[in-house]
Amino acid sequence: MLLRIKIGLITITILFVIVLIIIGSIGTNDLQEFVFKNNIPVPRNLIKSDKISEFQSFLQCENSTRKNIQNFYLIKSYKAASSTLSNVLYRYGLKHDLSFVEPYAIQTNQIFPFSHLDTVSEWPLIPSCGITYNLSTIHSRYEGKELLERTMPKGTRIFASVRNPVSQFLSSFSYLPFGQILKKNGIDFDRFIENPLKYSREYLDFPKEMKVLDKPLILAHWNMQSQVFGLYDYKIPPGIGRSEILQNVSYKEEIEKFLDRVDREVEFVFITEYFMESMAIFRNMFQLDYSDVAHFPINSAIQDNSKDKLSEKQQDLIIEWSYIDWLLYEKMLVKFEIIKSSLKYDLSYEVANIEKLNSRIAEFCLTPEMYRIVQELCKVKWIELSKKGSKNVCCQRIAEREGSFNHILRKIMKDKLANC
Repeated sequence: MLLRIKIGLITITILFVIVLIIIGSIGTNDLQEFVFKNNIPVPRNLIKSDKISEFQSFLQCENSTRKNIQNFYLIKSYKAASSTLSNVLYRYGLKHDLSFVEPYAIQTNQIFPFSHLDTVSEWPLIPSCGITYNLSTIHSRYEGKELLERTMPKGTRIFASVRNPVSQFLSSFSYLPFGQILKKNGIDFDRFIENPLKYSREYLDFPKEMKVLDKPLILAHWNMQSQVFGLYDYKIPPGIGRSEILQNVSYKEEIEKFLDRVDREVEFVFITEYFMESMAIFRNMFQLDYSDVAHFPINSAIQDNSKDKLSEKQQDLIIEWSYIDWLLYEKMLVKFEIIKSSLKYDLSYEVANIEKLNSRIAEFCLTPEMYRIVQELCKVKWIELSKKGSKNVCCQRIAEREGSFNHILRKIMKDKLANC
């Protein structure tokens, strides 16, 4: 009997040594993948990184701990990664059973659920079953902190996303209806940017029903979209270009006041050109989990032009045409750099953790071809889930497009109201 016990102990010791040799041979970076794929139970203190626990946290997207719940308002702008950010907040809200700002009725022939003339306080919303709303990610015009807090709680965390107006214009021209309308009338990008005011007045500046991509849309003042992408979302009217600002002192003073107010009220800004760094700072600033900020590139446009291929003259023409957006971008870029310079942690390490988690989730949720596309940062208009991923609710959520997510949230809000 004693001999059997000794043999057993020796066998266990040998197996333990073999496991240690295997672990040592595959290296720290590959250890978690080895453990996960082979279902090996490993003591928690043996692995310094928490990638496995974060992946497991992602798979528990319906299990809320309801710790540190916060209220968010996202100022959305066209083609500035706002759809990807909306997805992050949608999942955060669903995980913690929060209340969303959603309009009571949606005009099906409008491109966005909100009219471009409406703010959150002006639109009839689906009443919240609770006292207030926790999240607003829908496309509405920002009306200022004071008016916003009539609808959302005081202390709501306001953040925004901005993009270099040159690359934003290129992406919008290929994605939004105004570019499609121009192309149908024989006005390509090069021709339009030479005289944008003329072609906007001729083809875009009118309220009129028109078929675009076989869908009837109410196209009201599409010159707004061709000129001002972000500023209109902050209740600045279109039609004010660089020349008007430079020639009119009152315009200049109003714009300066506006920029100062946005800088004061917006707590954090995503810079699209530094998206991963922005996401890492956002996670730390608002104390979110890595799994909360994991993401796929949602609704990326396939561009006809590249910013690098434009001449200096063409870039200057775009800046001239969307000059207030350029001023906003410069202001927000300074804000971002100030925040970044004050960090007390390794930003590159934070970015690497998010990228690794994104990759692990993509491998689990996506088809091999879609996984390759996402890994290579190709432009993506929709996410194709694998057979396994399509059966997983957490994969479904991270791949959900903005329009369908809004319909899901509207149903949830109406069901809550019915059972209130």
